[in-house]
Amino acid sequence: MAIFNSNNINDVVQNATQQAIGKGLQKVIPGDGVVAQAARSYIGASASRLLNSALFPGGAAVDTSVIGTARFVGSDNDDRARLSLSPSSPAILYRDPNSAILSPLRTTDGIVWPYTPSIGVSYTANYNSTQVTHSNYPNTSYNNSTVGEITCGGKFTANTPYEGQYLLAVMHFIKSATKMFYGLDPNRGTPPPVLRFSAHGPYMFNSVPVVITSCNFNLPTDVDYMIVSMQTPRSSQPTGLVHQTRVPTSIEIQVNLMPVISKTRNSNFGFKEYSSGALIGDAKNVGGLP
Repeated sequence: MAIFNSNNINDVVQNATQQAIGKGLQKVIPGDGVVAQAARSYIGASASRLLNSALFPGGAAVDTSVIGTARFVGSDNDDRARLSLSPSSPAILYRDPNSAILSPLRTTDGIVWPYTPSIGVSYTANYNSTQVTHSNYPNTSYNNSTVGEITCGGKFTANTPYEGQYLLAVMHFIKSATKMFYGLDPNRGTPPPVLRFSAHGPYMFNSVPVVITSCNFNLPTDVDYMIVSMQTPRSSQPTGLVHQTRVPTSIEIQVNLMPVISKTRNSNFGFKEYSSGALIGDAKNVGGLP
């Protein structure tokens, strides 16, 4: 008895679909002329490209359990880049049970970059120089030290309906986290929420308190787009209306994060403790110092 793994089954599904497409093209574009053969070849090649991307030629995603796609599984030992709410954060954004569009982020407790992103950060020690009359060298005195913005940019892909919903939630979360509480909010006047950034293990970035200063993503023109259906309540429309949104199957997203260290945390700083690695913090309590 033959044993099929996920790759074998996936090949069978794709081969069967390609054969069906070939028969359908023969009916739609009949004949053995040069023009008919060229048209069938062109359309068939485009359909095969979409099938290889786990997409139906019509644009809807192939939703089978055998397609090997990236799975977003939350774990305390997950060392991938993650941007999440603070542990003590109230029920806002994806922790709001009424937020359908951000609900895919609950299983991963925030955004998880599925592919290793590019991360950049700068550390600076600032000194002041005093020019002394009739002296060969200035007098230098230490002023302060600063940690620059953390830039995190990487690729997101969407090949299944779930990944499309996840990508849509990622983009909506980033946009929402740059807004303050205003207008009809009961806590209006509160600035944007403080988030936590982690990546590559506790001695790299361990739940560092940050705020989003800017984000950047361009919707590309050279990739396919898939339709994501999302039921989202809106005050101006009947509750339960299903919205369809197109998301790219591949996109680069960059987020600029500013570390935010409280006065209490700053006053408890110790050079010996920091240099020995004792101030890496706790992901579920006090965050680490960058």
